[in-house]
Amino acid sequence: MFNTILNHKVILFWSILTLIVCSITITLLSHNTLADSLSITFTVFAGFALFFTAAMWLEDTIHEICNP
Repeated sequence: MFNTILNHKVILFWSILTLIVCSITITLLSHNTLADSLSITFTVFAGFALFFTAAMWLEDTIHEICNP
């Protein structure tokens, strides 16, 4: 368990997920066009980053299972 907490890919995954939630909240609550457009753009790029981070995390997990 402690080893999982120290894994940088896990920390990166949860950080990006938190940033996406914050960005979506800003998009929904903001009444400023500039803030909305920047927040939506950030959400899209963070979504791509989240996908690739999750893919790398899955690859590491599969390597740990197959090569003990």
